[in-house]
Amino acid sequence: MKSPTPETYTQLSKVVAGARFPQNTAKIEAILSAAFQQIEENLKHPYFLHKGSRPTRDGFGSDLPKGQRDETMLRNLLIAELFRSLYLAFDEVPAINNKGYPATRFVVFAEQIFYLLGIGKIEDHLEEFQSFRAKSLAQFDANEGQAKM
Repeated sequence: MKSPTPETYTQLSKVVAGARFPQNTAKIEAILSAAFQQIEENLKHPYFLHKGSRPTRDGFGSDLPKGQRDETMLRNLLIAELFRSLYLAFDEVPAINNKGYPATRFVVFAEQIFYLLGIGKIEDHLEEFQSFRAKSLAQFDANEGQAKM
């Protein structure tokens, strides 16, 4: 994932305008712009801990690992905001197509947004998000049931 630049925000405005949403276009652009800002901030400053290290179970601090960071939660944030945006636009839950089938309008829109950030394999990421979301909601429902007892 590449960090958003000022040009990325301009392109985001064009993508949102080009989608021709029936309602809440300005709100959708603000939501996605805020998500881009959170992604940008996280990519610039991934950890706010002492001396560039993080606590581990074996010691108070160790050097940050080399190599590419896991960006799964940043992608999940972006996908959640895309779900929210399309729900605001069309008053219906966005649908994700199965691999090999024609793309739904949600997948087409998400693909344009992912392209701005240099993210590929959109269907894989959307399926991963669906699994994450289902698991999170199941845990939430289980915790709510225990709290009522």
